[in-house]
Amino acid sequence: MWSELAKDAGGIVLFLIWLVLPLVYVVALGRRYVRQARDAAQEATCANEEVQEALDDLYATQTPQECTQPTVPAARTEEDTWRLPPVEPPERAGKHRLDPSRLAPKVASCPR
Repeated sequence: MWSELAKDAGGIVLFLIWLVLPLVYVVALGRRYVRQARDAAQEATCANEEVQEALDDLYATQTPQECTQPTVPAARTEEDTWRLPPVEPPERAGKHRLDPSRLAPKVASCPR
């Protein structure tokens, strides 16, 4: 009788461990990832503040002449561009016009 109870108690303990262990694992990993995310957010905030301070210092040291708008290049002139010679279309195009079969005259006479 005690052996049966020991088997049942061992099974119950294993079942409870099987139920509890994944929850403990998820909670432990979740806390670790939350801590890492908090640290990363803190580092990103500090880096953003440093960049903002550097930009503020840069804008404070620039003179109004340095803040002028960028120049836009002028339109191209004739010297800058090349003219390609015009290409004339061929007098006759298409394989069917070169084929001496009976179909060739019928296809050539079709309206487009």
